[in-house]
Formats: sequence, structure tokens, C-alpha cells
Amino acid sequence: MEDRPGVVERAFQIARSGAVANTSELRKQLAAEGYADTIPSLAGRSISTQLTRMITEARLSGSGLPEAPADASWQDR
Repeated sequence: MEDRPGVVERAFQIARSGAVANTSELRKQLAAEGYADTIPSLAGRSISTQLTRMITEARLSGSGLPEAPADASWQDR
């Protein structure tokens, strides 16, 4: 059993980090982390709006949380 976060949780983490400029970059990051098959679950209007807002706020405030590296330890379990 993996201890990595679900796709929505991880998408929120990345969005809050300020490390991506838009949802397209966020989806690319998720795919690079092995979430490619679950990305369609982020296609809804509500979640897209939330993610866009989080990305914008993190980038404008400059206080985004540091992004976990793609080789985070939870991925190796």
C-alpha cells in the first residue's frame, strides 16, 4: 500500500507551492510524479477554479510552500 497523497491532495499541494504558473503546468507535474492515469479527476469546473485560484494566490503572495521533489520518499514505498 502506498503512502503517497491522492491526486487531488497532491494537486492542491503543488498549487499552493507557487511552483507552477497554471493548471497545464500542474498537470504536467502530476504526470511526472506518476499521477497520469488519475489527472482526469481534476477536469471539473469547480476544482479547476480552486486550483487556478490557489496557484494565483501563491504566486502573487510569494509565500507558497516549498514543493516536494518528484522523488519524494513516499513515492518509493
